[in-house]
Amino acid sequence: MLNRFLTALQQNIIAKGDGLFCSQVGAGGRTDISWARLGQDIERYAAAYREVGVTKGDQVLIFMRHVPDLYGSFFGAMVIGAVPAFMPPSSPKQDPELYWGSHQKIIEKISPSVIIFSNDLFVEAEAANLCFGSSRILIVEDVGAGACDWQQVDESHVGLLQHSSGTTGLKKGVALSFRSIADQLEAYSVSLALQPDDSIVSWLPLYHDMGLIAALMMPTYFGLKVVHIDPFLWVRQPDLLFREIERIGGTLSWTPNFALEHLALVNGRKAQEYNLNTVRAMINCSEPVKAQTFDRFERAFVTSGLRREALQCCYAMAETVFAVTQTAIAVTPARFCADPRSLNRGCIPAELAMEAGGEQLLETGSPIPGVELRFLDEAGEPLSEGVIGEISVSAPFLFSGYNKDDERTSQCLQDGWYRTHDIGFMRQGRLYVLGRADDMIIINGRNIYAHEVESLLGKLEGIKPGRVVVVGQSDPQTGSHALLVLAERAEGSTLADADLRTAVIRAVFSVFEVTPKRVVLYEAGHLIKTTSGKISRSANLKRYEERSIGNG
Repeated sequence: MLNRFLTALQQNIIAKGDGLFCSQVGAGGRTDISWARLGQDIERYAAAYREVGVTKGDQVLIFMRHVPDLYGSFFGAMVIGAVPAFMPPSSPKQDPELYWGSHQKIIEKISPSVIIFSNDLFVEAEAANLCFGSSRILIVEDVGAGACDWQQVDESHVGLLQHSSGTTGLKKGVALSFRSIADQLEAYSVSLALQPDDSIVSWLPLYHDMGLIAALMMPTYFGLKVVHIDPFLWVRQPDLLFREIERIGGTLSWTPNFALEHLALVNGRKAQEYNLNTVRAMINCSEPVKAQTFDRFERAFVTSGLRREALQCCYAMAETVFAVTQTAIAVTPARFCADPRSLNRGCIPAELAMEAGGEQLLETGSPIPGVELRFLDEAGEPLSEGVIGEISVSAPFLFSGYNKDDERTSQCLQDGWYRTHDIGFMRQGRLYVLGRADDMIIINGRNIYAHEVESLLGKLEGIKPGRVVVVGQSDPQTGSHALLVLAERAEGSTLADADLRTAVIRAVFSVFEVTPKRVVLYEAGHLIKTTSGKISRSANLKRYEERSIGNG
């Protein structure tokens, strides 16, 4: 007997037949993929895998761009008990040597049974002298017609790998069982009040947990329509998200905070051109959520029919498959104005009015069914309710460990609890996330969250929004940390560097009462991004320090 996920997949293929499974939007236009075609693709890829000797438990790495074969190659591995993982395709802005070099390390570490490439990426990999070891190679364009029986796969079996985003490659593979996947989807559907006629519109990459689970596994499991927009195309044409929502009457969409900022900045002036009145929930997820971002987005798109209560928040991670908390659908998320001086680990946040210098925090919701949260001090001991600490999660759909990395697993997964390294607190049953423990910089006893400083500086004239890195450097002179700011100049800015540095220093000191030790300005495009599109603090700090030593 097939497990719940594979049973649902098979039943949807049979029942929905020529009905729409997915519309894939790319540079060449829109491709509609039916459930019947999905079934055919699954069969032919499953047959191709079996032909080269793939068996239950073997790992399959998938290197493709935004093409229809993504789905068949992924689910085709699952139905024979193999374990697939989407890998991020290279982008024109990435250094090929760094990109393929990082994947060389992954291949050497896990020795996948099969690596499947679209031909263009295989040519790149060969040009970079990628060594495949014992892994067999399949080329998408060579996979022909075929049929293969679906295997009996127990729910305890690992169904897929999710990989966390790194600067140019991947850091760790999160192994998820079929049971965890189904349990997560069923629990999250309750918090979403999921409806049979819901439809999902997404620009998110499928190698990231938000895109993979919310925009692929969920609609596949529940038989919902979905639109997938090529992420690279979306960056150039962000209003494609709105156009596709309007076209199919989309009801659900997930997106990180930076994307809401980007949409408001680029498309806000054309809000009256879009009709977003079908949206039940546009869910801010994957990075710290900002009340100011919600306000800007709401103001920008008030004429588009988007309801205020449609803006929602979620706290999620690959290690719990996806969602941990979710704000109440159709209810405007709560806010809490806190005294910044009380937002230290081990403290209970104190309320303070905005006009008195309070910091407005936005909830990320209540735990979805089955989730338990507790908060830990620096020693890993549980704190009383309401006290700020490291968020620790227990759930029936918690991951089983990192792929072939027992040491990392034992550090993070202890007695059925996952230590997230995120800092937050509960208030009136709602979770507020302040940032990551490694996002926090302690300067002369003050706790400062890097993302808060970055958000502030992104609003300054002369600084390119979203292109700021704030990190703490050890300062032997003070025995504490010093604040380092790396920022890109806005295109077309006429401000002199000295004036821009002064503005940065003044802004940081005015809000956080800390003076940056150094402000480094770059031309647009200099700062390094992760595979999920975020600015990487660690990579940019490393490059800055390497060049500083080289110039020393």
